[in-house]
Amino acid sequence: MEEGVVVYSETERPWFAWVFVIVLLIVGACYAKWGGEIFENGWEDNDGTMPFLITIVPTFVVLVFCLRASWTYFVREDGFGVEFGYTGWSVRFDYSDIIEAKRVDVRWIRWGGFGWRLRPGGIGYIVRSGPGIQIVTTRSGRSYTFNCRDCEAMLAVLDKAGVAILDCQD
Repeated sequence: MEEGVVVYSETERPWFAWVFVIVLLIVGACYAKWGGEIFENGWEDNDGTMPFLITIVPTFVVLVFCLRASWTYFVREDGFGVEFGYTGWSVRFDYSDIIEAKRVDVRWIRWGGFGWRLRPGGIGYIVRSGPGIQIVTTRSGRSYTFNCRDCEAMLAVLDKAGVAILDCQD
């Protein structure tokens, strides 16, 4: 790596990823009980076999996707741009794509919850209330808001890369 190139990186496991683990375990136990009753009573058409077979695969596919997609939250800067989001659902911007950046106070209640959130004109990657950064990009003039534990360090990196840093805080 070249001298003077600053790299910023943070990773965490969002608390709501554990909710998907618990839901997956509960649903798995319910399907196991349901499947056990079907097995004991025989595979007849009128005993719930078809609903069991039709729903088991989509249910587990959706739950495993949600678990995998939200398992790790990260913010990375590699000297060429910024990437942030979840393992299965992230976004990357080169510095040339970022018009401006500013520190914001992220409140999950304003975004309507945790995770990937969509609002008119903006997308949020929300893991908690607290410090965050909002960037405005050349992609449809859309803004992206994301949590960042060390906003000052991240903004310093963006400033060094030539991104306009606004002083205002929401």
